[in-house]
Amino acid sequence: MKTLDRYLVRELLAPVLTCALSLIVLILIADVFDNLDQFLRYNTPPSIYLRYYLALVPFAYVQTIHWAVWLGALFLLVNLGVHNELIAMKSAGLKISTIAQPILFIGFLIGIFTFLIHDRVVPWSFRTASEMREVYIDKKKEHWEEKSLEHVTYQTDGSQIYYFRMLAPISGKVTDAIILWIDKNNGRAYQKVTARSGTWKENAWELEGITEHQIDARGRILGEPKMYPKKLYSDATASPKDLTNATRESVFLTYREMKQIRDKLKASGVDVQAENLNLQSRLASPWQSLVMILMTLPFLAKTHNRRSIAAAVLTCVALAFVYHVFGAVCLALGNSGKVPSFLSAWLANIVFSAGALVYLDRGNY
Repeated sequence: MKTLDRYLVRELLAPVLTCALSLIVLILIADVFDNLDQFLRYNTPPSIYLRYYLALVPFAYVQTIHWAVWLGALFLLVNLGVHNELIAMKSAGLKISTIAQPILFIGFLIGIFTFLIHDRVVPWSFRTASEMREVYIDKKKEHWEEKSLEHVTYQTDGSQIYYFRMLAPISGKVTDAIILWIDKNNGRAYQKVTARSGTWKENAWELEGITEHQIDARGRILGEPKMYPKKLYSDATASPKDLTNATRESVFLTYREMKQIRDKLKASGVDVQAENLNLQSRLASPWQSLVMILMTLPFLAKTHNRRSIAAAVLTCVALAFVYHVFGAVCLALGNSGKVPSFLSAWLANIVFSAGALVYLDRGNY
């Protein structure tokens, strides 16, 4: 690595790390003020809320790192401009594309690292924080994984639809179960089973207090219902894990788990616009840091006097605001189904990166 590259990397990383740490601490402090009365009311041991806030750190990191990188890039470019170092680099024949290479490379590495943290660490750590919040702060008796999930609905590969009023994920017990068997050829139900309760056994559902109906093409019951005290339905194979994953928010899931759920729903003929959008957002969001670095270069890499630096900084602030508003609008359009999932998640990154690259040459002047 060249001496100049090492210098730029060092000057960028120092403010980025400082800003990242400061933003994470601010988020944790805000949460402390939100929960301080619960801590005091329930006499929560300090070791508990220390573990709780340590578990929140990865989530706070992925929420703030792009702002930390942007602030670090602003600090670096303003500092280079104020001390006339950019003028010296350009006088030596360096183009802004050459000067920016180590800065953009750091943005690229941060993007990869952020994706890995978001995908491998945040689902586990945020789940741990949620469990601790419910058990120790909100004082709910049931553990997050052990508490019952209400009104769980799940469709398999097009052959069955499940409804459970209550589901206990760990014990695999359900109450007030309804299962519909679907004809894949015409998409109509031909059998309906209702049960008072059930248990997951031998990779199938064993139900109790069963009423079994046969259904015609119009959904009307055929003949007399059959009653069983207990019966194992070997073809009812949607596991508690499948049902639990289907009810979880995407923040609790890895990219692989989200993709598996999307594929199962898609095979069932279910509209997977929301699932596709979550997948694409998981891939697109880590690159906000790189995009925000790119947006600062055409403005702050120009040769400025000290008076015009402030105007360039304000321009970058306004541009960052527009970038995030545009991204939020795209996501809203994607959630409503008016824009394809890929464009909804990636359009802001593509538009603002392309615009920054088009105007990057302005930084040479």
